[in-house]
Amino acid sequence: MELQVHIKKRLGEFCLEADLTSGNELISLLGPSGCGKTLTLKCIAGIERPDEGRIVLDGHVLFDSDKKVNLPPQKRRVGYMFQDYALFPNMTVRQNILAGMGRKPDPSLADPFLERFRIAELSNRLPRELSGGQKQRTAMARIAAQDPDVILLDEPFSALDTMLKWELENEMIQMLSKEKKPAIFVSHDLDEVYRMGGNVCLMKEGRTGAILSTEQFFDELKKGSSELMPGWKVIPPGE
Repeated sequence: MELQVHIKKRLGEFCLEADLTSGNELISLLGPSGCGKTLTLKCIAGIERPDEGRIVLDGHVLFDSDKKVNLPPQKRRVGYMFQDYALFPNMTVRQNILAGMGRKPDPSLADPFLERFRIAELSNRLPRELSGGQKQRTAMARIAAQDPDVILLDEPFSALDTMLKWELENEMIQMLSKEKKPAIFVSHDLDEVYRMGGNVCLMKEGRTGAILSTEQFFDELKKGSSELMPGWKVIPPGE
């Protein structure tokens, strides 16, 4: 499975230029707030329409400005975890998981995901009755139940305390390892990116930089290398 993203989109004075290619691996898209990370995910998911370019998933064209192709979100087979998890407020945990499995699935189909993400005892609760960690596990279970071709994670740990964040990071890593699909993880936190592993792409002012392994990225970061982002020198924290 391979995801190719080569797009441009202008919003007022801001211009997004995203150029990414990922196989069955994680790419952490790292950068400050407002640099275009979430906009990139929304374009891949079909929530936003790029002005030009192409998005191709495993040879299947999701968007092509020249050929006038723009598949709706429901036809893109994308699992998207929003910052607030976007659970359906009037559905139970079980119903939220089933919502990712097509029309009127057998309720028992949710059982393996309830067990896998350790939320079986919460199956009849509504989102307002859940803690932040329980909401995230429910959102993770829903994504796994969807069986998407690509997984998009928009700062999923931003609202969690430190201890819970560490626990759920490990669970997220296990999920991505099991799914073995292209995944993009958005963050502005260097420590999160380091712990998640995989590959890293620095994004600044709407532009994506080079895609490097986690080890290469942090080696280059220590050196303040321009290889991370052509045209910029990146200064490590504290210098």
